[in-house]
Amino acid sequence: MDYTLKVEERTEQGKSASQKMRHGGNIPAVIYGHGDQAIHLSVNEKEFLKLLDIIKGRNPIINLTIGDKPSTKAIIKSMQRAAVTKKLLSIDFQKIHADEKIIMNVPVVLKGTAIGIKEGGILDQTLRSIPIRGRIDKIPDHIEVDISELKLGHTIHIADLKLTDIEFMVPIDSSIVSVLAPKKVVEVAAPVAEEITEPEVITEKKREEGESESEAGGKKKSAGEAEAKK
Repeated sequence: MDYTLKVEERTEQGKSASQKMRHGGNIPAVIYGHGDQAIHLSVNEKEFLKLLDIIKGRNPIINLTIGDKPSTKAIIKSMQRAAVTKKLLSIDFQKIHADEKIIMNVPVVLKGTAIGIKEGGILDQTLRSIPIRGRIDKIPDHIEVDISELKLGHTIHIADLKLTDIEFMVPIDSSIVSVLAPKKVVEVAAPVAEEITEPEVITEKKREEGESESEAGGKKKSAGEAEAKK
């Protein structure tokens, strides 16, 4: 699918010019590449947001029409957003040629519902995009991965993808998506509370009673000894 975006070249630069442009509903942008001089652009915010909504996270080749000049093939290199409002502040486009090889991060789109999920498993997507090197006309704008036959404990790797004329920039044994077994929750029995015998508190009264009993015993013993002497 071809994506087209009409932009205008701008001559005014700097912070104040960029702020004025944003207030007018446009986004400051620049296009560069192949050693050519960078061209500063003005992009209509509404039109660009429409394009982003269509491509939905992918990074396809865009035909940029700069004023009345012939269209230029480019990709979105980067976008700067405001930290709080997430409003677009600027866009960088990279110029590309049809016959050159480039490296692009291609988004992974999962299709279907895995069998393993129906069996109680948990879907774990390791890679949400894959870096690919190839000619721009051979690099897809997204990689569709059918997970409908993915069973519990199984994994889809990059080696399972059926793509030709491109080079993966990560090991082909890299995991893309898996269905993991749910973690078992081990119930630990609550410990049985032991009966605690509190120590006896010896009060002053008890101590006095004990001492009295000892004294009485001593007196009885003394009386007995005196009787024996007689």
